[in-house]
Amino acid sequence: MATCAKTILWVAVFFIAARTTVSFGKTREVTSLDCVQVRYIEDVWINPQGTAVAYLVKVPNVDRNRNDYQLYVRELNASAPTADRLVLAGEGISDVTWLSDGNRMAMLISIHGVKTIAFAAVDSDKQEIVTEPRPIKSYSVDASGDTVVYEVADNALGVNAPDEQVQDRIAAGYRVVAEENRATDLATSSLYVRRRAERGEWSQPTPIAIQDPFDRKTGTHFPLLSFLNLAPNGKRLLFSYGIANIPADWKKSPYVRNCIEEGNPALPVLVLYDFEKDTTGLAFKTVWPDSKAVWSHDSRSFLVNAHSPVGSIWEQEDIRARRIANPDANMFWVDADTGRVEEVYRHVPSHHERALFWRDDGDIILHGSGDSVLRLHRDGSSWREVERIVIPGSDLDRFSSLASAGKTVVGVRETVTIPEELFIYEPGMGSIRILTDLNPQLKSVRFAPVETIHWPTSSGLDISGLLFTPPDYAPGKRYPLVIQTKGDAGWFTCDSGQNHDPAFAPQPIASAGMMYLIRTVKEGFNYEDEISKQPKGYPGQIGEAVQAMDIWDSAVKALSKRGMIDPGKVGIIGFSRTGWHVEYILAHSPFHYAAATVADNVQYSLSEYWLHPNFEAAGEAMFDGPPYGNTLDNWEKYSISFNLEKVHTPILLEEMGYGAKDDVPGSTPDGLSHTAEILNGLTRLGRPVELYYYPNEDHQPDHPKARLGSLERNVDWYRFWLQDYEDPAPQKAEQYARWRRLKSLHIQDLKTVGESTSGQEPSK
Repeated sequence: MATCAKTILWVAVFFIAARTTVSFGKTREVTSLDCVQVRYIEDVWINPQGTAVAYLVKVPNVDRNRNDYQLYVRELNASAPTADRLVLAGEGISDVTWLSDGNRMAMLISIHGVKTIAFAAVDSDKQEIVTEPRPIKSYSVDASGDTVVYEVADNALGVNAPDEQVQDRIAAGYRVVAEENRATDLATSSLYVRRRAERGEWSQPTPIAIQDPFDRKTGTHFPLLSFLNLAPNGKRLLFSYGIANIPADWKKSPYVRNCIEEGNPALPVLVLYDFEKDTTGLAFKTVWPDSKAVWSHDSRSFLVNAHSPVGSIWEQEDIRARRIANPDANMFWVDADTGRVEEVYRHVPSHHERALFWRDDGDIILHGSGDSVLRLHRDGSSWREVERIVIPGSDLDRFSSLASAGKTVVGVRETVTIPEELFIYEPGMGSIRILTDLNPQLKSVRFAPVETIHWPTSSGLDISGLLFTPPDYAPGKRYPLVIQTKGDAGWFTCDSGQNHDPAFAPQPIASAGMMYLIRTVKEGFNYEDEISKQPKGYPGQIGEAVQAMDIWDSAVKALSKRGMIDPGKVGIIGFSRTGWHVEYILAHSPFHYAAATVADNVQYSLSEYWLHPNFEAAGEAMFDGPPYGNTLDNWEKYSISFNLEKVHTPILLEEMGYGAKDDVPGSTPDGLSHTAEILNGLTRLGRPVELYYYPNEDHQPDHPKARLGSLERNVDWYRFWLQDYEDPAPQKAEQYARWRRLKSLHIQDLKTVGESTSGQEPSK
């Protein structure tokens, strides 16, 4: 089945393409600190006149363990190149929005650690703060900057009640209901609106209450709230939030059905609220909209990337084309007055990337593919391409965060070994022009070369990947290998790139003398085609993990056959959903992996099933039923809970705390409660395992010290287990003393089961 939750990027003949780096003049290898200090461009925004772009640079500050931000503006119509203007610098800047005058911008900024709304002008140092004592999660502003709507997280422990009532419930005790898919278990947010008066002062916050588009009940607390989008005239508001009771006719949609079967306690839908009429309606008939909408200048229509409307002719086309996985969105035009829908563009390459620009003449500018920008024109009720700008570059170039009004294109360019830089291109230039030099410190660094490889699986899949090789790679020599199971499409990867996924360290690990493999897929990859080839005969969705095992076991075999790797020294890293894949592989693969990391991952374990009600349906979908009765056997065969004794690989566990600290005796944070099953189980079995907890980090660690800690720890882990290497740094002495004890346990474990570390099938 196609997965609904924001999916992983999945990333006979075997061949190797040319390398992507040149090392002349480089003086040293890449370190983990180099990766953490890389500056990235968060996004690029074009003003309504199409005459200037703003771009936001993220600057990690390791010493102060924070990220600083710099907001710049570049004029596009200047007769001569001018220096970019630094508009604002601070600890936290995000969500920049140009106002209609093309001079002022709204944004979120952090003041003493609290996010609030601010306005800044390009042509002066004038700034304005909209005072709000509570942290703002997201916001939207009208075109003139006179109305703002913003989101504030509730502290209601999952119940829709004022804070004082919640405290009474806590004091008196409250009932825990044993039922599935409890939407009230989800964290909720509230919405507020403020308007500027004639004299410039802001009104007091007014809570927004809307009617559920299905049951018509009024509510002010919204789970899974996202994509706040105020119309230019400030009279209408689009946003998405989670609804538990999806209508029966929607469940006929294969995509909606997959989302429900995965156990999502609520599915986000897009709604439209009218401030003047105080009415709420369904804005688009599907779940999980993929992008923030773009409003027309007259506030009467909008564009959105989403799965096709339930029951529509476009959905039937998607089903026939097997394009019902999460990334398979299309772009639609919607009339806000009548609800009329028109398809604008099928199979948008990046489902989260909204239209780039809506011109005054009605034409739409969008990013059509990796290197092209399109202009679409509306004829009646149909849309057609009337112009295409192709950005010149090589097969290695990746373009993102594009901004264009239809001629000049400004955006971000990078390759797998060249970090992000801002570029500009105008038709006829012949090549792009790089405008920035964000990471001059990397000019002295020698990046590990990267090669594109292909390998076949036993089921006939043709898989491609990026193979990082040591800078001094010698053909014919067998190297240790580390596998990253979550994919990449050729973006800059020193660590995991701008996403900052934990545990992934391609450049530092390769620079330490190991190979590093990442799966990649081409633009337009059809996930459904791969799903259809998952092995049959397994209960529920277990075929997904079996297929992943086949992909990585086949990669090891192919690289070993080529004489490039030592099959006895292979490590494997899983993050998020692929962490479950890795745990399955370690318990069931006939191949022995010498070391592993699983980070902040779903496990489909008993503790996850019992302790997290929102995972009940997901666990039962995975194993085709609950861990009771007739389907208990499925859990016993395939769940990690019943298969820990089969794991003979040293495992490094990493968990993110999402702000929950492990500092209360006798109380275990939510994230650690299910990981403890793996940690305690392997420890009692005498197997090598370590768990590291990052309490202040979300799914993707963002604080520099947490990122650096994860990177260095994983580099040390794989060097220790695959190279028998110990960093002589004095501060790491205790770590290695502990790991040597783990190695003694590992040696004894392998002797007990009669298993060698040669990469061959373990004896049973």
